[in-house]
Amino acid sequence: MQRKISSALLVDDDTAFRCALQGALRRRGVRAVTAASIDEGAHVLSDETVDLVAVDFRMPGADGLTAISRYRKLCPDAVIVMLTGFGDIPLTVAAMREGADTLMTKPVDVEKLLREAASIRPNEHLRESRAPVSARSLKLAEVERETIETALANAGGVVATAAKMLGIDRRTLQRKLRRLGS
Repeated sequence: MQRKISSALLVDDDTAFRCALQGALRRRGVRAVTAASIDEGAHVLSDETVDLVAVDFRMPGADGLTAISRYRKLCPDAVIVMLTGFGDIPLTVAAMREGADTLMTKPVDVEKLLREAASIRPNEHLRESRAPVSARSLKLAEVERETIETALANAGGVVATAAKMLGIDRRTLQRKLRRLGS
């Protein structure tokens, strides 16, 4: 069953990005509100409920990771998406551990954002935290694959460059690629 995304909160300190994403969501019939800081986002969520929260990782003051559990308490049924300008496996794992439903790299494809958010069942994050390790590992493996593929694409297919972008050794990335069958 697909969830309907009819409202969203966008938390990002980049005004141009925030407004562009808000406009794109509104053109697709989504009521989108914005916040320029973690605290401003919490203030919005204390007054209203949304279906989707998209929060940037790099924010002035506290980073987006610190916002996830706070936002989850304020709006437990919302899909929370961590946004980052750069795919990073440790960040992905940390965001998922904090309670994010997924991580997406910027620039964000609005259609993909809505599709992924709609595919996450309500309270899936709560069930997954109690799910067998193999179920959580599968989701993390999918995120890891996507992060590696994004880094490789951004590096023009050069493994050494992608490894540097991911903050891991080239040989480690080569082992991961063999394991993932890429």
